[in-house]
Amino acid sequence: MRLCSAPMDWITNCATRLITSEIFEEYWNKEDSLTLWTEFMNVDGFLINPHQVIRHILTTPWQLPILQIYWWKEETLLRAAEIIQDKYSVLFSWIELNTWCPSNTVMKVWWWSDMLKDKERTLRIIEKLSKICTSLPFSLKTRAWINEDDKIAQKDFLIKASEYCDKISIHWRTLRQLYIWDADWDFIGEVKKDIVKYWNSNCKVIGNGWLTSYEDAKSKNYEYWVDWVMVWQAAIWNPWIFTEYVPSLREKYDTIIKHLDYYIACDQWFDEKIANNEEDIDMMDLEVPIKWIRERIRENQKKDDFCPHTIVEFRKFLFQYVKWIPWSKEWKQKVLECKNYKELKDMIEKFFKLYL
Repeated sequence: MRLCSAPMDWITNCATRLITSEIFEEYWNKEDSLTLWTEFMNVDGFLINPHQVIRHILTTPWQLPILQIYWWKEETLLRAAEIIQDKYSVLFSWIELNTWCPSNTVMKVWWWSDMLKDKERTLRIIEKLSKICTSLPFSLKTRAWINEDDKIAQKDFLIKASEYCDKISIHWRTLRQLYIWDADWDFIGEVKKDIVKYWNSNCKVIGNGWLTSYEDAKSKNYEYWVDWVMVWQAAIWNPWIFTEYVPSLREKYDTIIKHLDYYIACDQWFDEKIANNEEDIDMMDLEVPIKWIRERIRENQKKDDFCPHTIVEFRKFLFQYVKWIPWSKEWKQKVLECKNYKELKDMIEKFFKLYL
């Protein structure tokens, strides 16, 4: 089974992908594979002020994640794709265009919705991007539109788009559904069959929609004949979801601490090598050496107070990790007051000691 970790803004960063890949390599089913995605990257920001957005595509050796981009202007997308291929092609498996995302941050920019309202224009952009992407494969990520009435037109659009894409990721919920249950997997299966039927296409279809366990992913893969299965929000609190392994509380504790250390080290690399560098960004600056991460972790363990913004940002992962543990709700309130590395590690250790 081909498994995927869905791209999530400020979630599927370099550190999270590193944790996920390490767990998968240790416990994977030998018949499975795992593909990782970067966060979304705004290509307009990439061209104008790359130092502000380049952290979204930091990576480590051998990760080879999928680089996901978004924007609405054709010339900007095409220019960014050219640069990415020229400078960073060895770091990524392929380029993916996100044609629509329901997050509040994205939808506040009203013209972003035009990517799927004006399907003919978007199709022309996809065709041009596919011709530019010669050294990296090109894929598309989308979902159903505002309501059920648009699904037929959306299916027709995807069938046409499959002529230009190596892969299409489909999250079959509409804007009104947002993140609720009951994603329309029947429609994903229909799109897959129609792509093969009408185009005899080699385009692979990736199904995505509220998978909460390895068994659930396996079932959807078998039932709907998709080529790849993508896991979304459940992976935030359960990086083991891509395997059949169920971790102990001790293993969960160890993973949280390692994730925190990776998160800080990757942010430090960005701050030291990229954010404060006024010169052109060199390709290798996007690849964080594992050796450097480990050395920095050892140095950080001797300190108390550093990277306070990273400590705060890590809460979104920490709170997901402990959400099913008794008394975690009360404990989270105390963590909100913590902005110190050593203090946070001590609080995590004391909390888990209650159950170990």
